[in-house]
Parts: sequence; structure tokens; C-alpha cells
Amino acid sequence: METLTRPKLREGLEVIRGMDDHPLLYDASSGIYHRLSRSAAGLVQRLDGSRSLEDIATMMAAHGTKTPEAARTELDRFVRNLYDSGLLDGAPTPQRARDTGRRGKRNQMMPRFVVSRTLLPRLLEPLAVPLRRVPGRVTAGVHLAGGVLGTVLACWALFAGPSPDPRPAHWTTLLALVLFLCQIVLHECAHAMVAQILKVPVRGFGFALLFYFMPLAYVDRTDAYRLRSRASRAVLALAGPVNDGWAAGLTALVAVTADGTAASVAATMLVFQIFSLITNLNPLLPSDGYAALEAGMGTVDARGRAFGLLKHTLLRRPLPSHLAAMTPAARRLHLAYGALCTLYVLVLAYVAVLGTVFSYGSVQGMWGR
Repeated sequence: METLTRPKLREGLEVIRGMDDHPLLYDASSGIYHRLSRSAAGLVQRLDGSRSLEDIATMMAAHGTKTPEAARTELDRFVRNLYDSGLLDGAPTPQRARDTGRRGKRNQMMPRFVVSRTLLPRLLEPLAVPLRRVPGRVTAGVHLAGGVLGTVLACWALFAGPSPDPRPAHWTTLLALVLFLCQIVLHECAHAMVAQILKVPVRGFGFALLFYFMPLAYVDRTDAYRLRSRASRAVLALAGPVNDGWAAGLTALVAVTADGTAASVAATMLVFQIFSLITNLNPLLPSDGYAALEAGMGTVDARGRAFGLLKHTLLRRPLPSHLAAMTPAARRLHLAYGALCTLYVLVLAYVAVLGTVFSYGSVQGMWGR
């Protein structure tokens, strides 16, 4: 096959320096980033269709410590991976890339539906311009301090403040839920605002179904891979939960200073807010806390590798090359992490079912009055 004997990269591919100064291969047609090793970054530059695999393997052996045979084996595996990923001229487009442009797609057990791809960047850029003039550490520090203070105040108000009036409980639950949905939109706008300030605008916003049953809003922050700084990527990941902390603090102030319906709605909403904060910071979910942990540790797709290992181990299938290359210790760690994530999802599903039953009973009680 000519594609594999004289390999040539597809048009529209670009090697860039991104996260932690690692080389990335960016596919403009699908918007997907492929992480490369430093040696692979130099190797892909030679895949222009003018050299055979034998020529490239000879050059690899001449500039390294491997024998020509070992260099050819490594090169064959690398080229095959590029072919399977649809990155070589003449290779079929993989399913993952075909799904990228669709309005609804699957990602970590989370179907996503895009509402708009251009609205948020247009709206947020006028606000981002003056904020870029403020030192990033100052902006991030003030935002984080307010979010932490708000979260502490919310926890105090939830457990030590006045209890909501049980008489209008059905109406307060409905009003609190509507306000909480508005907060979710602001949560995603906070991510988008930080991305805009850092000049990696979000690709779009919409809604998703986490594990196919939990509705939530989302913004596409894929281009955060272009940020070299771990701190910048962590700030971007935590912008939403920190914003939630501010909202929870304001809700707590209403809960402890107001009375009547306002106090009851605020007290009920605090329950949603604290649960949301715990969920959003949980490293066992594809959450903002997990994304911040990945950014801080410099890892990529730990959940994907964990679930991939778990699936191939349970089904007794051969491991793909990127999983087979892991050390035994790393493999055991990822397997344990995947098992914990699976168990947690089952527990979360059970709690969600109970919550749905409770909400349905509240609505029935409200309309039954």
C-alpha cells in the first residue's frame, strides 16, 4: 500500500507547541489535537511522501542508538498509528473525527448538543479586553478568594442557618431549581470568560446529558490544549466551580438575612449548590476538578486510558499500543482508578433516581393543592 510505504501527512495538519511545551499535531478539519513525543514531532516532518520507510528508518538508525531493524519496527508501528488515526494522505477518516462536527456527539459517556459556536466569543471579547490589562495572578487570586469565602459561608448557612419554611416547600423547590439552572449557565460563562481572556476562545456552547441521564450546560474548551502553562489550564478548569462559590455565598447571605419565601428558596437552593460543588470538584467524574487535576499533573485523558484498560482487561482483548506501553505499576493504578470511577457512577445513578422520585413527588404535591 503506497500510503504506508511512502507515507505523507494529510493536508490541514499542523505541528504546534502546546501544553507544558509538548508538541501537538493539530487537525484543522476535525479540531482534534494529537499529542506527540519530541522524537515523533521531528519524525512527522519527514513524512512528505518523498521518502520510503526504509529511507526514514535508515536515517533514524544513523542519528540514534537503535539498529536499522529496531528503527524499522518502531517506525512501522508509528506510521500504522497515524494511518489508523486518519492522519495520513489516503487513510480513511476514523469515526471519532467524523463525529466531531455533528451537533450531537458522544464524549466520555456524555452526548453533547451544540447550541451556538460563535455567540459567546462575540459577547465576551469586549469584557475580556480590559481584563487582560490586569495581572492574571491578581484576577485569579481575587476570584478564588471570593469563591472559597462564598463556599465556606454557604456551608455554614446550610448547616447552621435557619431551616426553610416547610409549608411552601413545593414552590420553593421549583423556584430554587429554576434559579440553579440559571447559575449553571453562569458557571459555563465563567469558563468561557477565562478562555477568552487567555485568547483560546471556546468553540461553542450547548447542553449535554452526563451518563445519558443528568442534563447540564457545557462549553467546548478543546483549544485549552494550546495553553503551555499548567496554571493557566488549571485556572480555566476551576473558573466554573469558583464562580459557583460566589453564587453560593450570595445565596447564603439571602438565606440568613431574609425571611419568608425568599429565605426558603435560598435555603433550598443551597442544597443544590453544595451538591453541585462537590460533584464538580470530584476527580472520579469527568468534572472540572478532574480537568484541573489533569492540568496540574500534566496528564492527558487519564479516565480514557483507565476505562480503555478496564474494557480490554474484562473482555480479554489485546491492548492498543499506547496502553501496552504503560508500565505495570501505571497499569494497575489506572485499573484501580477505572474501577472506582465505575463504582461511583453506579452510586451516582442510584442517588439521581432517588432525587427524580423526590422531585416528581414534589411536583405532584404542588399541583395537587
